[in-house]
Amino acid sequence: MRASNAPAISVIIPAWNAGRWIRATLASVASQREVPVEVILVDDGSDDDTVAIAESSRDVRVTILRQARLGPSRARTAGTAAAHGAFIQYLDADDELTPDTLGRRFAALESSGADVAYCDWVRCEPDAAGQFSETEVVIDELGARPDVDLFTRSWWPPGALLYRRTIVDRIGPWREDLPIIQDARFALDAAVAGARFVHVPGVGLRYRQMPDSLSRRDPRAFVLDRLRNARTAEEEWRSAGTLDAARQRALVDVYGALARNLFECDRRRFHEVYAHLRELDPDFRPSGPPSLRRLSALIGYPAAEHVAAAWRAAKRVVRAGADGKMTRTAASS
Repeated sequence: MRASNAPAISVIIPAWNAGRWIRATLASVASQREVPVEVILVDDGSDDDTVAIAESSRDVRVTILRQARLGPSRARTAGTAAAHGAFIQYLDADDELTPDTLGRRFAALESSGADVAYCDWVRCEPDAAGQFSETEVVIDELGARPDVDLFTRSWWPPGALLYRRTIVDRIGPWREDLPIIQDARFALDAAVAGARFVHVPGVGLRYRQMPDSLSRRDPRAFVLDRLRNARTAEEEWRSAGTLDAARQRALVDVYGALARNLFECDRRRFHEVYAHLRELDPDFRPSGPPSLRRLSALIGYPAAEHVAAAWRAAKRVVRAGADGKMTRTAASS
Protein backbone atom coordinates (compact mmCIF):
# COMPACT_ATOMS: atom_id res chain seq x y z
CA MET A 1 0.00 0.00 0.00
CA ARG A 2 1.24 3.46 -0.89
CA ALA A 3 2.14 5.69 2.10
CA SER A 4 -0.17 8.68 2.50
CA ASN A 5 2.62 11.14 1.75
CA ALA A 6 4.09 9.20 -1.18
CA PRO A 7 3.52 10.50 -4.72
CA ALA A 8 1.01 8.70 -6.88
CA ILE A 9 2.70 9.90 -10.07
CA SER A 10 6.35 10.48 -10.81
CA VAL A 11 6.84 13.07 -13.56
CA ILE A 12 10.18 12.48 -15.27
CA ILE A 13 11.59 15.34 -17.33
CA PRO A 14 14.79 14.88 -19.38
CA ALA A 15 16.28 18.31 -20.03
CA TRP A 16 19.11 19.62 -22.15
CA ASN A 17 19.54 23.39 -22.53
CA ALA A 18 15.85 23.91 -21.81
CA GLY A 19 16.23 27.22 -19.99
CA ARG A 20 13.75 28.93 -22.30
CA TRP A 21 11.00 26.43 -21.49
CA ILE A 22 11.60 24.73 -18.17
CA ARG A 23 9.88 27.31 -15.95
CA ALA A 24 6.59 26.95 -17.86
CA THR A 25 6.96 23.16 -18.00
CA LEU A 26 7.43 22.92 -14.22
CA ALA A 27 4.55 25.33 -13.65
CA SER A 28 2.31 23.08 -15.73
CA VAL A 29 3.16 20.17 -13.43
CA ALA A 30 2.52 22.33 -10.37
CA SER A 31 -1.00 22.97 -11.71
CA GLN A 32 -1.88 19.28 -11.23
CA ARG A 33 -3.95 19.50 -8.03
CA GLU A 34 -6.03 16.33 -8.08
CA VAL A 35 -3.29 13.78 -7.44
CA PRO A 36 0.04 13.89 -5.54
CA VAL A 37 3.07 14.07 -7.81
CA GLU A 38 6.84 14.22 -7.61
CA VAL A 39 9.06 15.72 -10.30
CA ILE A 40 12.39 14.21 -11.29
CA LEU A 41 14.27 16.50 -13.64
CA VAL A 42 17.27 14.79 -15.22
CA ASP A 43 19.67 17.37 -16.58
CA ASP A 44 21.46 15.91 -19.59
CA GLY A 45 24.65 17.95 -19.49
CA SER A 46 23.11 21.39 -20.02
CA ASP A 47 25.42 24.38 -20.31
CA ASP A 48 22.67 27.01 -19.95
CA ASP A 49 20.50 28.04 -16.97
CA THR A 50 18.17 25.01 -16.98
CA VAL A 51 19.26 23.75 -13.57
CA ALA A 52 19.36 27.22 -11.99
CA ILE A 53 15.78 27.90 -13.09
CA ALA A 54 14.61 24.52 -11.82
CA GLU A 55 16.29 25.12 -8.48
CA SER A 56 14.66 28.53 -8.20
CA SER A 57 11.19 26.97 -8.36
CA ARG A 58 11.53 26.09 -4.64
CA ASP A 59 9.09 23.26 -5.13
CA VAL A 60 9.99 20.56 -2.62
CA ARG A 61 8.52 17.98 -4.98
CA VAL A 62 11.28 18.63 -7.56
CA THR A 63 14.39 16.44 -7.48
CA ILE A 64 17.22 17.31 -9.86
CA LEU A 65 19.57 14.62 -11.15
CA ARG A 66 22.61 15.42 -13.27
CA GLN A 67 24.34 13.35 -15.91
CA ALA A 68 26.81 13.95 -18.72
CA ARG A 69 25.37 14.48 -22.22
CA LEU A 70 24.05 10.94 -22.71
CA GLY A 71 20.76 11.58 -24.46
CA PRO A 72 17.08 11.57 -23.49
CA SER A 73 16.71 7.79 -23.36
CA ARG A 74 19.44 7.46 -20.73
CA ALA A 75 17.94 10.42 -18.85
CA ARG A 76 14.45 8.87 -18.79
CA THR A 77 15.85 5.54 -17.62
CA ALA A 78 17.78 7.27 -14.83
CA GLY A 79 14.67 9.19 -13.80
CA THR A 80 12.61 6.00 -13.75
CA ALA A 81 15.14 4.32 -11.46
CA ALA A 82 14.80 7.21 -8.98
CA ALA A 83 11.00 7.41 -9.14
CA HIS A 84 8.74 6.52 -6.20
CA GLY A 85 5.32 6.75 -7.87
CA ALA A 86 3.09 3.87 -8.85
CA PHE A 87 2.51 5.69 -12.15
CA ILE A 88 5.09 7.23 -14.47
CA GLN A 89 4.58 10.36 -16.56
CA TYR A 90 7.37 11.22 -19.00
CA LEU A 91 7.35 14.87 -20.06
CA ASP A 92 9.68 16.65 -22.46
CA ALA A 93 11.23 19.81 -21.07
CA ASP A 94 9.65 22.06 -23.71
CA ASP A 95 6.07 20.73 -23.40
CA GLU A 96 3.30 21.66 -20.97
CA LEU A 97 0.56 19.66 -19.26
CA THR A 98 -2.90 21.18 -19.21
CA PRO A 99 -4.44 21.75 -15.75
CA ASP A 100 -5.61 18.60 -13.94
CA THR A 101 -4.87 16.28 -16.86
CA LEU A 102 -2.88 13.95 -14.62
CA GLY A 103 -5.83 13.62 -12.27
CA ARG A 104 -8.07 12.59 -15.16
CA ARG A 105 -5.52 10.10 -16.49
CA PHE A 106 -4.95 8.67 -13.02
CA ALA A 107 -8.70 8.25 -12.48
CA ALA A 108 -9.04 6.52 -15.86
CA LEU A 109 -6.32 4.01 -15.01
CA GLU A 110 -7.71 3.36 -11.54
CA SER A 111 -11.27 2.81 -12.76
CA SER A 112 -10.38 0.74 -15.83
CA GLY A 113 -7.40 -1.23 -14.56
CA ALA A 114 -5.59 -0.32 -17.79
CA ASP A 115 -1.82 0.12 -17.99
CA VAL A 116 -1.52 3.25 -20.15
CA ALA A 117 -3.80 6.30 -20.30
CA TYR A 118 -3.46 8.49 -23.38
CA CYS A 119 -5.07 11.84 -24.12
CA ASP A 120 -5.58 14.24 -27.00
CA TRP A 121 -2.90 16.87 -27.55
CA VAL A 122 -2.37 20.13 -29.36
CA ARG A 123 0.56 20.89 -31.65
CA CYS A 124 2.20 24.30 -31.20
CA GLU A 125 4.46 25.73 -33.90
CA PRO A 126 6.55 28.91 -34.08
CA ASP A 127 5.80 31.93 -36.24
CA ALA A 128 8.41 34.14 -37.91
CA ALA A 129 9.08 35.84 -34.58
CA GLY A 130 9.63 32.54 -32.79
CA GLN A 131 6.39 32.72 -30.79
CA PHE A 132 4.51 29.44 -30.46
CA SER A 133 0.80 29.17 -31.13
CA GLU A 134 -1.60 26.24 -31.29
CA THR A 135 -1.97 24.94 -34.84
CA GLU A 136 -3.60 21.50 -34.66
CA VAL A 137 -5.52 19.44 -32.11
CA VAL A 138 -4.63 15.77 -32.53
CA ILE A 139 -7.36 13.30 -31.58
CA ASP A 140 -6.78 9.61 -32.19
CA GLU A 141 -7.90 6.34 -30.64
CA LEU A 142 -6.26 2.95 -30.72
CA GLY A 143 -8.16 0.03 -32.19
CA ALA A 144 -8.32 -3.63 -31.28
CA ARG A 145 -4.60 -4.05 -32.08
CA PRO A 146 -2.67 -1.27 -30.33
CA ASP A 147 0.62 -2.91 -31.33
CA VAL A 148 -0.24 -2.64 -35.02
CA ASP A 149 -1.61 0.91 -34.71
CA LEU A 150 1.44 2.15 -32.79
CA PHE A 151 3.79 0.50 -35.28
CA THR A 152 2.10 1.83 -38.40
CA ARG A 153 0.14 5.05 -37.86
CA SER A 154 -0.44 6.32 -34.31
CA TRP A 155 1.91 8.46 -32.25
CA TRP A 156 1.60 10.47 -29.04
CA PRO A 157 4.29 12.67 -27.47
CA PRO A 158 5.57 11.23 -24.19
CA GLY A 159 3.69 13.89 -22.23
CA ALA A 160 0.37 12.58 -23.51
CA LEU A 161 0.75 9.06 -22.02
CA LEU A 162 0.62 8.05 -18.35
CA TYR A 163 2.07 4.60 -17.63
CA ARG A 164 1.44 2.26 -14.76
CA ARG A 165 4.80 1.52 -13.13
CA THR A 166 4.35 -2.22 -13.53
CA ILE A 167 4.25 -1.97 -17.33
CA VAL A 168 7.25 0.39 -17.35
CA ASP A 169 9.25 -2.19 -15.39
CA ARG A 170 8.15 -4.88 -17.84
CA ILE A 171 9.37 -2.83 -20.82
CA GLY A 172 12.79 -2.13 -19.35
CA PRO A 173 15.23 0.67 -20.25
CA TRP A 174 14.49 3.24 -22.94
CA ARG A 175 16.04 2.39 -26.29
CA GLU A 176 19.34 4.22 -26.86
CA ASP A 177 19.79 2.83 -30.37
CA LEU A 178 16.86 4.95 -31.65
CA PRO A 179 17.95 8.57 -31.12
CA ILE A 180 14.91 10.06 -32.87
CA ILE A 181 11.92 7.77 -32.39
CA GLN A 182 12.70 6.19 -29.04
CA ASP A 183 9.43 7.60 -27.65
CA ALA A 184 7.37 5.86 -30.34
CA ARG A 185 9.20 2.60 -29.63
CA PHE A 186 8.52 2.84 -25.89
CA ALA A 187 4.76 3.04 -26.48
CA LEU A 188 5.00 0.18 -28.99
CA ASP A 189 6.93 -1.93 -26.50
CA ALA A 190 4.19 -1.33 -23.94
CA ALA A 191 1.63 -2.71 -26.39
CA VAL A 192 3.83 -5.67 -27.29
CA ALA A 193 4.23 -6.38 -23.56
CA GLY A 194 0.46 -6.72 -23.30
CA ALA A 195 -0.45 -3.29 -21.95
CA ARG A 196 -4.09 -2.28 -21.96
CA PHE A 197 -4.71 1.30 -23.13
CA VAL A 198 -7.48 3.71 -22.16
CA HIS A 199 -8.30 6.95 -23.96
CA VAL A 200 -8.89 10.06 -21.86
CA PRO A 201 -10.81 12.58 -24.00
CA GLY A 202 -9.73 16.21 -24.02
CA VAL A 203 -6.44 18.00 -24.69
CA GLY A 204 -3.94 17.12 -22.00
CA LEU A 205 -0.68 18.38 -23.52
CA ARG A 206 0.68 21.38 -25.38
CA TYR A 207 3.40 19.92 -27.63
CA ARG A 208 6.00 22.27 -29.09
CA GLN A 209 7.05 21.24 -32.59
CA MET A 210 10.60 22.52 -32.78
CA PRO A 211 11.76 23.67 -36.23
CA ASP A 212 15.31 22.49 -35.50
CA SER A 213 14.39 19.02 -34.23
CA LEU A 214 16.64 16.24 -35.49
CA SER A 215 13.85 14.69 -37.55
CA ARG A 216 13.50 17.99 -39.46
CA ARG A 217 17.21 18.84 -39.61
CA ASP A 218 18.20 15.45 -40.97
CA PRO A 219 15.34 13.65 -42.78
CA ARG A 220 17.67 10.82 -43.81
CA ALA A 221 18.58 10.12 -40.18
CA PHE A 222 14.87 10.06 -39.35
CA VAL A 223 14.19 7.52 -42.11
CA LEU A 224 17.11 5.33 -40.99
CA ASP A 225 15.89 5.46 -37.39
CA ARG A 226 12.48 4.26 -38.53
CA LEU A 227 14.12 1.50 -40.57
CA ARG A 228 16.18 0.37 -37.59
CA ASN A 229 13.02 0.34 -35.47
CA ALA A 230 11.15 -1.80 -38.03
CA ARG A 231 14.00 -4.27 -38.35
CA THR A 232 14.48 -4.74 -34.61
CA ALA A 233 10.72 -5.10 -34.08
CA GLU A 234 10.55 -7.75 -36.79
CA GLU A 235 13.53 -9.61 -35.34
CA GLU A 236 11.97 -9.64 -31.88
CA TRP A 237 8.58 -10.79 -33.18
CA ARG A 238 10.15 -13.60 -35.17
CA SER A 239 12.30 -14.68 -32.21
CA ALA A 240 9.28 -14.72 -29.90
CA GLY A 241 7.10 -16.51 -32.45
CA THR A 242 4.57 -13.65 -32.41
CA LEU A 243 4.77 -12.52 -36.04
CA ASP A 244 1.11 -13.09 -36.88
CA ALA A 245 -0.71 -12.01 -40.05
CA ALA A 246 -1.58 -8.55 -38.69
CA ARG A 247 2.01 -7.80 -37.76
CA GLN A 248 3.28 -9.11 -41.09
CA ARG A 249 0.86 -6.82 -42.93
CA ALA A 250 2.03 -3.95 -40.71
CA LEU A 251 5.65 -4.69 -41.63
CA VAL A 252 4.77 -4.57 -45.32
CA ASP A 253 3.04 -1.20 -44.84
CA VAL A 254 5.97 0.29 -42.91
CA TYR A 255 8.72 -1.08 -45.16
CA GLY A 256 6.71 0.09 -48.18
CA ALA A 257 6.54 3.65 -46.85
CA LEU A 258 10.24 3.56 -45.99
CA ALA A 259 11.13 2.32 -49.46
CA ARG A 260 9.62 5.45 -50.99
CA ASN A 261 11.69 7.64 -48.64
CA LEU A 262 14.86 5.62 -49.18
CA PHE A 263 14.63 5.87 -52.96
CA GLU A 264 15.29 9.60 -52.59
CA CYS A 265 18.10 9.43 -50.04
CA ASP A 266 19.71 5.96 -50.01
CA ARG A 267 19.37 3.78 -53.13
CA ARG A 268 21.37 0.88 -51.68
CA ARG A 269 19.04 0.55 -48.72
CA PHE A 270 16.04 1.06 -51.01
CA HIS A 271 16.96 -2.08 -52.92
CA GLU A 272 17.60 -3.98 -49.67
CA VAL A 273 14.19 -3.02 -48.32
CA TYR A 274 12.47 -3.79 -51.61
CA ALA A 275 14.03 -7.26 -51.72
CA HIS A 276 12.78 -7.89 -48.18
CA LEU A 277 9.33 -6.60 -49.13
CA ARG A 278 9.19 -9.19 -51.90
CA GLU A 279 10.00 -11.87 -49.31
CA LEU A 280 7.17 -10.67 -47.07
CA ASP A 281 4.73 -10.10 -49.93
CA PRO A 282 5.67 -11.45 -53.40
CA ASP A 283 2.83 -9.40 -54.91
CA PHE A 284 3.88 -6.13 -53.25
CA ARG A 285 2.67 -2.92 -54.85
CA PRO A 286 3.33 0.54 -53.34
CA SER A 287 0.43 2.14 -51.50
CA GLY A 288 1.37 5.55 -52.90
CA PRO A 289 -0.38 7.44 -55.71
CA PRO A 290 -2.61 5.30 -57.99
CA SER A 291 -0.42 6.24 -60.97
CA LEU A 292 2.62 4.76 -59.22
CA ARG A 293 0.73 1.57 -58.44
CA ARG A 294 -0.40 1.20 -62.05
CA LEU A 295 3.08 1.87 -63.38
CA SER A 296 4.58 -0.60 -60.91
CA ALA A 297 2.23 -3.29 -62.22
CA LEU A 298 3.49 -2.64 -65.75
CA ILE A 299 7.24 -2.18 -65.34
CA GLY A 300 8.01 -3.15 -61.74
CA TYR A 301 8.23 -1.00 -58.63
CA PRO A 302 11.92 0.08 -58.80
CA ALA A 303 11.56 1.16 -62.43
CA ALA A 304 8.35 3.01 -61.56
CA GLU A 305 10.19 4.95 -58.84
CA HIS A 306 12.85 5.94 -61.40
CA VAL A 307 10.13 7.28 -63.70
CA ALA A 308 8.46 9.11 -60.84
CA ALA A 309 11.78 10.67 -59.80
CA ALA A 310 12.45 11.85 -63.36
CA TRP A 311 8.95 13.34 -63.52
CA ARG A 312 9.46 15.22 -60.23
CA ALA A 313 12.83 16.55 -61.45
CA ALA A 314 11.28 17.75 -64.70
CA LYS A 315 8.53 19.55 -62.81
CA ARG A 316 11.13 21.28 -60.62
CA VAL A 317 12.99 22.51 -63.71
CA VAL A 318 9.78 23.85 -65.25
CA ARG A 319 8.76 25.50 -62.00
CA ALA A 320 12.19 27.11 -61.56
CA GLY A 321 12.05 28.45 -65.11
CA ALA A 322 8.59 29.90 -64.56
CA ASP A 323 9.66 31.50 -61.28
CA GLY A 324 12.73 33.01 -62.96
CA LYS A 325 10.64 34.43 -65.77
CA MET A 326 8.22 36.01 -63.30
CA THR A 327 11.13 37.53 -61.36
CA ARG A 328 12.66 39.02 -64.51
CA THR A 329 9.29 40.38 -65.61
CA ALA A 330 8.68 41.99 -62.23
CA ALA A 331 12.16 43.55 -62.25
CA SER A 332 11.70 45.11 -65.67
CA SER A 333 8.26 46.56 -65.00
